[in-house]
This record gives sequence, C-alpha cells and structure tokens, in this order.
Amino acid sequence: MALINVGSRPAPMWAVVRFLAYSGSAVPLERARALLSPPTLAGESQSLSDMFDKAIKTLQELELLNITDDGALMLAGAAAGLDGIDSNAFAAVLRTTALARKHNNGLADTDEQTGARDLTRALSWFLSLDPMGPAIDWDQAQNLRQNALKPEAGPAIVNQERWQPFGDWSQALGLAARPLLQTRGASPLTPDCTIAIRQVMQELWRPGQQVNAVEAVRTLRQHLPVLPGGEYSRSLMINDPGERVAGAALSYALLRGHDEQWLRLELDSDAARVLQVTDPEQPSSPRYASDITILEPARA
Repeated sequence: MALINVGSRPAPMWAVVRFLAYSGSAVPLERARALLSPPTLAGESQSLSDMFDKAIKTLQELELLNITDDGALMLAGAAAGLDGIDSNAFAAVLRTTALARKHNNGLADTDEQTGARDLTRALSWFLSLDPMGPAIDWDQAQNLRQNALKPEAGPAIVNQERWQPFGDWSQALGLAARPLLQTRGASPLTPDCTIAIRQVMQELWRPGQQVNAVEAVRTLRQHLPVLPGGEYSRSLMINDPGERVAGAALSYALLRGHDEQWLRLELDSDAARVLQVTDPEQPSSPRYASDITILEPARA
C-alpha cells in the first residue's frame, strides 16, 4: 500500500464504510461489489469495480475492514464503531489511522513509499508552508518540495501523478483545502488544517474549558504529528517553530477558530507561558495568547 500512489481515495472508502455500517452485519463480498459498483455503460463498470477493489484493499491494510473466511466484509478496528452517518467521525478515524506509528515506521530513515509514509511525508512538508500565500498547484509544488525533507526520506511528493491523490487525501483528513475558484486542471491546494484542528480540539476539550495555549499546541502536535514541531515533522528535519510559537499553519487555524467563535484566544498579562501566534493583520508584531477557551461541542 502507498496511499497517494496505488491506494484508494477516501471517498470510495467512505462509501464502503457507510454501506457496511448501515447493513449492521457482515456482507458477502460479491453482494457489496454488485451494490457499490453496479454494471453501467460499457467501459465504466470496470473502473467502478477497480475503485471498489482499491477501497477494500486499502481499508484492509489500514485494519479498518476484515474479510471473513467465508468471504464476507465487516468493519474492524476503529471503524467498527462508525454509524455510517457522521462523515466527521470517519475522517477522524482515517486521519488517526493513517498517522499511526505502525504505518509510518522508518518515515525519516528510508525513501520507501509503502504504508502511509508517502502521505505523511507530503503532509509534513505541505503544512510547513504558509496558508496565507497563494494556493499551490503542481507547478509551484515541484519547486517548493525540493530539498524540503531529510535527504534519506526522499522528495516530499515523488511526481505529478501523486499530486491529485494527495489533494484528495489531505482535504479528506481536514489538513488542506481547495480554493473556491480554481483553474481547470491546476488542482491548487492551501495548507489549511482548520478542520482537523477543530475536530481534535473539540474531541479533547469540552465547551467552556480553558486550556493553556502552549499546552494546547503541544497536545495538538501529539495528535497531529505532521504539524510543524510535531514528531514526524521534526524527524524529517522540517523547521521546528518551537514550543511557544504556533507556526503559520496552526496560527491560521487558531485565528479562524477565534473569528468563527468556536474557540477564544485570551491573554493574561501575568501568565508565565504565552504562545506566539502569527497574525496577518499585524505582520510586524506577533500576537500572543496565554489561554484558549473552547466555545462549541463537536459537530456531527
């Protein structure tokens, strides 16, 4: 498996998970195939069947699906508790699974593309870029990726064929976004991790809870180790902004949360530990926060 090379895209995987969750029990493989990739116009059925097969294979390799001895499909691991309705819950499971250590062994010490390494390296590089800059298409990416990672890890994204799958995966995991207006064929992306940050924060902390901002960032980097300053990012020798500096991508997500009012950034002038946040509205002087208060519960 290599998630942005031969692996499935997240959307067909979600279709399989939804179907099995709604079914509530194991479903024979061929019945699932017939329902999820039905015969259509000539030339289309084969591509649908290939998409189904890739989704099944990728879910298996991520240990989110089992095939029983009698050839039936059933959800497994963290996917077993999904209801087939909450797409945010599926995104969280997929993100946590793809970033798990067992799928990323040797991430920085080899250029092997198996497991989730190809996706994880690409995410670590991409989230080191500034979300306030122009959206990035492959023409810009192939230059920005040069020498971005530890040499032993190889390039952040191997070639152009992996750019579109990377966009689909990173967006599905809440770690990138596509601009509203796009040039046909360009597939631009922005390193906007707001959705993932919001999901993780609302899973960890209840509404009304106040968390020290430096401690919050440390915890977010533990759950999302592809963030600058996170374990995977550091191992790939991507610049570490430091424990008391949010960095561009995380700053953007926190400021969006503050503006959208699902969190509040606060500053106590007597606080012993404060976080530096990059605010594009005051580029010459950093913004500081001592605490973060969660204002909304997790959304279904």
